[in-house]
Amino acid sequence: MPVRTSLQRHELPQEADLRNELIAELRTPRDAGEPDIVIEEPGPGTVHLFVKWARWNGLEQTVRSRIILDAYSAVKGDQEALKVTVAMGLTPSEAERMGIE
Repeated sequence: MPVRTSLQRHELPQEADLRNELIAELRTPRDAGEPDIVIEEPGPGTVHLFVKWARWNGLEQTVRSRIILDAYSAVKGDQEALKVTVAMGLTPSEAERMGIE
């Protein structure tokens, strides 16, 4: 199997819209609705991000994670984004199955 030093990214058409909506929510959180963003800090220098959102439906987990990390980095900066060890996008039904509320 080949070893590569970079991953070729192909942005899906809806990625920019989803990323922009997450950026807006991170900057000015609403009291209710989606996207529902949970930011956990389980230990020093570690951040877990969970985003419950029906609009994830049909997108692979890697794409969801990339959108979440890009949005978080845009709002918090690259140094803070380096602390993220989990970035998981879940539809409401996926979150329910995993026990994430």
